[in-house]
Amino acid sequence: MFIFLSLPSGNEQPHSELERDTLTQFQTQYFNSLKILNESQYDLGYGNITGYQLSYKDYLTGKSIKDWPIHEYSKEHPWVENEEYSILPNVISNNVKQFWGNDEVKLNENAYLLNISGRANGEFIISQTENKIEPIKLKIPEYLKTYYNSRTTNDGSDYDGRLTTPSDQKDKDEKEKDKLEKELELSEKVGNITKPGVISLDITGYQYNFNEPEFKTLSEKDKISNAIALKMELNLKDYKEIEDHRLGLSGVYFQDTGSIIATTNSAKFLGSYGLSHLSMDNKKFEIAKKLMTQYNNMRDDKDINLDDMNNSIFKSIDQCEMIAFIQFNKTNFNHEELRYIDNELKNPTGKPLPSKIPVLSVKDFLIYSPDCGISLTIKPNTLFIGERNEVYKSQIRKVLTGLLILVIIQLYLIFNQVNEARTPGQLSVISSKTLYFFGFQDSLLALMSLLLSTVATDLYLILACISTIAFISCGVFEIRFMVSVLTTQANERGTTWWEIMRGSSQESNESTPEPAIIEENQDGPILPISNPPPQQPEQPTTEPNQAWQETSYSNSIFASGFTLSIIAMFLIFSATQWRVTYRIIFEYISLILINSYWVPQFLRNTLKNRNKSFTWKFIFGSSIIRIIPIYYFSLFKSNPARHRYDPTLCIIITVWLSFQILLLILQNYFGARFWINEKWLPKAYDYQPILSIKDLEEGGISSDLLASFKQKTSDSAAEQQQDFIDCECTCPICMTDVTLPILVKNEETKDKKSNHLHINKDYMITPCHHIFHVECLENWMKYKLQCPVCRTSLPPI
Repeated sequence: MFIFLSLPSGNEQPHSELERDTLTQFQTQYFNSLKILNESQYDLGYGNITGYQLSYKDYLTGKSIKDWPIHEYSKEHPWVENEEYSILPNVISNNVKQFWGNDEVKLNENAYLLNISGRANGEFIISQTENKIEPIKLKIPEYLKTYYNSRTTNDGSDYDGRLTTPSDQKDKDEKEKDKLEKELELSEKVGNITKPGVISLDITGYQYNFNEPEFKTLSEKDKISNAIALKMELNLKDYKEIEDHRLGLSGVYFQDTGSIIATTNSAKFLGSYGLSHLSMDNKKFEIAKKLMTQYNNMRDDKDINLDDMNNSIFKSIDQCEMIAFIQFNKTNFNHEELRYIDNELKNPTGKPLPSKIPVLSVKDFLIYSPDCGISLTIKPNTLFIGERNEVYKSQIRKVLTGLLILVIIQLYLIFNQVNEARTPGQLSVISSKTLYFFGFQDSLLALMSLLLSTVATDLYLILACISTIAFISCGVFEIRFMVSVLTTQANERGTTWWEIMRGSSQESNESTPEPAIIEENQDGPILPISNPPPQQPEQPTTEPNQAWQETSYSNSIFASGFTLSIIAMFLIFSATQWRVTYRIIFEYISLILINSYWVPQFLRNTLKNRNKSFTWKFIFGSSIIRIIPIYYFSLFKSNPARHRYDPTLCIIITVWLSFQILLLILQNYFGARFWINEKWLPKAYDYQPILSIKDLEEGGISSDLLASFKQKTSDSAAEQQQDFIDCECTCPICMTDVTLPILVKNEETKDKKSNHLHINKDYMITPCHHIFHVECLENWMKYKLQCPVCRTSLPPI
C-alpha cells in the first residue's frame, strides 16, 4: 500500500504560474510542429521543428538556431539529402542508401512481412567510418531551459514553486547560465554505448489487421495500404551487460521495401515530426508524412500534461537521440499468402498454416545518434531474427500447457504421498523442511502465475489454472501434510539432535520402580515377584492441545512461506535486470539451493535411524517434474523466455539431485547411518536386553508385571537348562503371556549379546520398564510413539 500510494498519479497538475505558462508553451510547440509536418513538402526542407532547424554542417560551422532560417528552399533550389541541408552527415546517408529501401516488391513476388509486431534479437558493432562523425549540440528551447533552471535552487534542492523577482531571476540566470548545457554534456547518457554487444527490437505496429480505435475514423483517402506507423523499444547491451540502454522510438514501416525509419523524441529533438524527410526520397516522404501526422494526432495537444513535459526534458538530459534505419529480409510468401497467415494467427479459425511461420529477420541496420556522434550497425555473419507476437504467444501457451500438466502430476504425487504416510511412525521420520522446500516452490509458482495473469490478459485462463492448482497443492495438501508432520514431532521440540539420535525425548518420564518382594523358590534362584496386576493400555487419544497446535503450525507456515515467496518473487524479477554475470551467479546459487530438498530428508533419516520416509514414486516423480523446466529453458535455444543456452547448468543440477537421491538409496540398502562411524554414534536404546538375576536383584532392570516364574523346560542341552529360566508375564496389549528369559549366570553386560544371540526374543521392554510382545508393541508404535501403559514417550525402533 505504501508503494502504491508513493507512485505518481500520472497526471500532475501545475502548481505555479511558471509551470502553467511553460506547459502552455510546450503544448503550443507540439501543435505548431504537427502543423508544420502536415504542411511540409520534401523540396522545402524540415521547417522550424525543434532539433531540425540546423543541418549537420550548420552545427559544425557554429551556426545558431536563432539565425534560422539559414537556407531558403524553392522548386529551383530544392532541399536535398546531404549534410549541407540535412541533419544526417554524408557518411551516414550514403551508407543508408546502399542497403535501405532499395528492393521494392513486385506483384506475386516473395514479399516482406506485412505485420512486424514482435521482437527480434541480434548483435551490433560500433561502425568505423572514414570521416569521423562529430557530435552536434542539440539545444533545448530557451523557455524550457528557464523552467528547468527554476526547478532547483543553488544548493540542488527542489524548487518550491514560487516565482522570483526580475532582479533575483537575473542574478540566478548569471550563476546558472550554462547549467543545463553542462548537464547535457557531462551526464552519462542512455544510448551512448561504447562497446559492441547485443541488440533487441520490440516492435508494435499500428493500423494493419488490428483496427485500432484511433484509426477507425480515417477516411479511405487517408488510409495507407503499403505502410504502417509503429513504436519500437530499442535495447542495447554490451556482452557483459555492464552497459544497458533502453530507448523508445516511433517510426514508419514501408511494407513494399521492408524498411523501417524510426526516431526518438525529446524536448531538444522532436524526431517524429521531422522523420518524413529522413526517408531518402519524395515517395516515401509522402507516405511517412501522412502516417506520422495520423500517429501524432492520436493525442491532442491539450492531452499533453506536466508529466509529459518533465519527461521530455529529462530525456533531453539523460539520453542520446537516435535515428534508426532497419532493413528486413524477404519471406518465401507473397502478399496474399502473408495476409492469410496474419489473419489466421490473429483470429484462429482452424485453417491450415505453413509448417514454418515466417519470422522477423533483419538483413541490415544503421542506428545513428546526432548528439552522441555514434553509429551502430549489424555484426557481420550473425543472425538478427525473432518471432512475431502471435507466434511468440503461441509458444508461451504451449510452454504453459506443459507446465500445467507438470503441476497436475505434482498434485497427484503429493496427494498419493499424503495417503501413504498417515501413522505417527511414518510421519515422525518425514522432514518438514523437505516439505517446506516443495511448498515454497509451489507457492512461488502460484504467485508468479497470478501476477503474470494480470498483465498477460491473452494468457489469463491458463495462468489462472496454473496458479489455482499450485495454490491447492501448496496451500491445502502440502501445508496440511506439514502440519501433521510437525504435530507428530512436537515432542522433539527443545530436544537436541544428540538426544534424538540416542532415541530419548524431553518428555521422557520414567516412573520410579516399586520395591520388589523377594521370595525363595525351592526349584530355582531367588526372583522378584510383583504384586499389582497388569495395567490395561490406554487407547490412542487426541491430545487436548492438538487442534491448537495444528492451527498454530498452519498459521506460522502460511505466514512465513507466503512472505518468503513474495520476497523471492520480487528478487527474481529484479534479477532479470541485473548484468549477465551477476544474473548467472544468482541463477546458479538459487537453483542449487532450491533443488536441495532431499538433503533435509537424508539428515532426518540419519537422525531417526530410519530409512523409509517418502515413497520412491514421490521421490523420483517430484525430482523429474522439477528438473524438466530447467532442461527446457537451458537446452532449447528458441525458448520463449529467451534464456541462454546453458548445458552446464543442467549438468550441475542433475548431478546434485542425483547425488541426493543416491544417498537416500544407500540409506535404504545399508541403513540410515551407513555414512557415520559407529564410534561417533550414541548408543541407541535396546528394546530386547538380556536380563540376568543380578540385574533384577540390584534393581537395574525391574518389572511390576512379572507374575510367575518356572524353570526352563526344553530338550536342549543341560548347559542351556542351567543358563536360563523362563519368567512369564502378561502383555498389556493382547493380555496373553509373554515369555521373558532370565540369565542365571553372572556375565558382563558387554558379553551378554555376543554369547547368547541364539536366544528367542519375542519380548520388548520399554524405557519405563513395561514388557510387551514384539508384534504387539511394534504395531502400536506405528500409530503412537508412547507407552500404552503410562504414556511415556518411546524412542523409535
